[in-house]
Amino acid sequence: MKTLVILIMGILFFGFSLNAQVISLKDIFPQSSKDFRASVKADQYGGSIAFNRPYRTNCVGTYNINWKFSKDLSTLQDGERFDITITCTSCNTPCGYKWGIANVYAANNVTVLERYPNYVYNGNISQVSTTASSSGVHDWYPGHTSHTYTFVYSKKKNAPLTSFRFDFAGHKVFYVFQEGAKVGGTVNCHALLGLGKLVYGLELGAYEGYGWDWMDKTIGYALNHIKASNCLSDSFLKDLKRRMYQAANTKVFLNEIRSYSQKLEIEAAACNCCSGN
Repeated sequence: MKTLVILIMGILFFGFSLNAQVISLKDIFPQSSKDFRASVKADQYGGSIAFNRPYRTNCVGTYNINWKFSKDLSTLQDGERFDITITCTSCNTPCGYKWGIANVYAANNVTVLERYPNYVYNGNISQVSTTASSSGVHDWYPGHTSHTYTFVYSKKKNAPLTSFRFDFAGHKVFYVFQEGAKVGGTVNCHALLGLGKLVYGLELGAYEGYGWDWMDKTIGYALNHIKASNCLSDSFLKDLKRRMYQAANTKVFLNEIRSYSQKLEIEAAACNCCSGN
């Protein structure tokens, strides 16, 4: 963890050379089908869509679908994988009709973006594996109303933007990423330095088996530093705080805290501390 402090101090004086290896979530937007309206909610953790679909015989299908990411997609590092699980929470296709309900497509399936006329076609986000057939989530036989897809971000060509998209019977939802660290405010580099010390403390505490109450308070302080930094994701520490509550032996968390510490070094390196305060 000491290397994190050294790394961040280097960023303060020399900039952030790893920024090009990171992409950050820039925009999420729907593209409506001409055949029906849909209600969409989406963020970096997942989303949901609800719609009714008319059929030729005056039958109307009702669909409520959600998707969940295995990690916070605010940022992605080069080579990082993530899972997308799409689930029909309530999908009713009437009158004997059967059809492909939902699917998700990699960047090489996003040729243009209406909002971004200068978008360059690329394959920087690709699909690695899936539990689904090529038809994705469908209802023509049981067991296919939920599927998980594994994607990876790999920088294959220079492109300021990359994207993947969902398709729900012609209604699309695009996730758009830009090269570089997360934007949206001045990065507080003093908070990053304090966070480095706190995570090092958590690692030491887990090594020594400190009580859960001490660890819980330290995680709380670390979460405050993450919020103040205006740069980093808090998803891991929030989940760790929940799982550590009243833990009998905090030593069992040592390896994952060490792993988080190593990943944090890379994520922190992507924060633009040149404009820090």
